Amino acid sequence: MAKVRAFRATRFARVIPEVVAPPYDVISESQRAELAARNPYNVVHLTLPMGNGDRYEHAARLLRHWLAEGVLRHDPEPAIYRYTQRFYDPLTSAERTRTGYFVLLHTEPYESGVVLPHEHTFPGVKEDRYRLLQATRTHLETIFGLFEPTPAFHEAVDGVLWEPLAQLEGDDLPEGRFHRLERITDPVAVARIERAFEQARVWIADGHHRYETALRFGQTYGNDGSPERFLPILLVPLDDPGLVILPTHRIMHELPPGTPDEWRTRLSTEFEVSDTTPEALLAQMAHHKGEAIGFVWRNGTWLIRPKAYPPADGLPEALVRLDTWILHERVMPALGYHEPNKTYTRSAEEAITAVQTGTAAAAFLLNPPPLSTLQQVASAGAKMPHKSTYFYPKVLSGLIMWQVKA
Repeated sequence: MAKVRAFRATRFARVIPEVVAPPYDVISESQRAELAARNPYNVVHLTLPMGNGDRYEHAARLLRHWLAEGVLRHDPEPAIYRYTQRFYDPLTSAERTRTGYFVLLHTEPYESGVVLPHEHTFPGVKEDRYRLLQATRTHLETIFGLFEPTPAFHEAVDGVLWEPLAQLEGDDLPEGRFHRLERITDPVAVARIERAFEQARVWIADGHHRYETALRFGQTYGNDGSPERFLPILLVPLDDPGLVILPTHRIMHELPPGTPDEWRTRLSTEFEVSDTTPEALLAQMAHHKGEAIGFVWRNGTWLIRPKAYPPADGLPEALVRLDTWILHERVMPALGYHEPNKTYTRSAEEAITAVQTGTAAAAFLLNPPPLSTLQQVASAGAKMPHKSTYFYPKVLSGLIMWQVKA
């Protein structure tokens, strides 16, 4: 089902910590400025271009200049690249290792059932990425996908001798403390790995906007099977022990209308509401294995649990049991929130502190969604609410790019 190919990556001639960065969509303005000041060749100069006039054309000129200088180079022959990350799990503090494979993936409409999304996308973000891809004709970052490994895949990668290319290590690195990039160029081994993906489906973990951008680019400028129809992706097996999803908590900048007694009354029809403390809340939520939402405001803390789940009405059951869906579709409306002003954080401590210090009015705390929920929702063709998943760590930018050449 999935068309996967080896490719000639575009890479930094010398990979050092000063040239890498997190993906464009998790970088704040201040972090972008810090990364850009760190090194004139930091990848953010390309992925988040500034410059005077047309910033997309500025990125294209900069890319051409770096290639001409030899700062960036095209690999001489097609390869499949193996990428290993080691990191500390923020939820357990345990050290974990995640291993994936950089390949080219042929873009397909979601309706084909080959590539499965789980998130909604936004037109403005896609237009930004599209204009950058148009100007540079280069995928400056890779997206991140998941696949079900088969015996054919395990046989294809078993015993492969990977050539080391780059290694970064240090506690101050983004997206993990250890990054290793390797490749295989042997045509026989490459062909076996490519064939092993033929029956695979791909679940997008990160990069929905870039995937849809690449699909549009390929349909506009290419044909089925042409280079324009491909994009680079890191594919990680669904059974990899290093797959970690973090929760994304909601920091609310206004309280619901009314009093706490009125809030409780509104919720009581469909939810059990228990008083608790900020210190005990996370443990209680974890005990209920995702079927609980925490609500914190300056003068109280609640554990909110559904009494029952409504009929799915055509939606997958996994979605109507997802805490972010319950929060946005049931809890917030019941409390009287309508398009509230909110921000997001992956730190429960940050959310609670914001409430306690008066920086925020309230916060909703959530459990991380199970990986199986993502699979079930995406396989059913449904979408999760915005910011339901946060895969950690992200794929480090600055290791792999790919220039589209007809």
